[in-house]
Amino acid sequence: MHRTPVGPRRAGLLLGLGAVLGPGAVLGLTGCSSPTPVPVPSPDAAPVDVVEAYVAAINAGDRAALATLSADGRVPDAWLGSRIDLISVGDPTNGAGAGTRYGDQPTVGVTVKAEFHDTDPSLPDGRPIGWTYLLVEQDGRWVVYDQGQG
Repeated sequence: MHRTPVGPRRAGLLLGLGAVLGPGAVLGLTGCSSPTPVPVPSPDAAPVDVVEAYVAAINAGDRAALATLSADGRVPDAWLGSRIDLISVGDPTNGAGAGTRYGDQPTVGVTVKAEFHDTDPSLPDGRPIGWTYLLVEQDGRWVVYDQGQG
């Protein structure tokens, strides 16, 4: 699979978001009771942009953005409090929904190379691994319907 590196500007932004908005950082630094909102991509955004925003929302703890970017509107609570540093984002692969409830809808998989921090103990903390987010097109917008394909 061809992996497209995250550009230097975008990489700095994503790594900066991960570093600044990691677990409890916003609350600890500002005393705020709510996370910094993450801009949700427009409905016509490419799957890669949706995945990048989804990861930024996890890092920021932005429940509203996560709900908007999720197929079922649910927030992945298990990921809140963790940090994901994207290294590269691959091109979308069509047909990622085979055998799922979205099998008859347009689906793609977007594989990233990332470092995961403070997540499930089954993931190597701070070591780069490949991970795939699965997206479905609903109402003209790409949304994440599954994550955790490592």
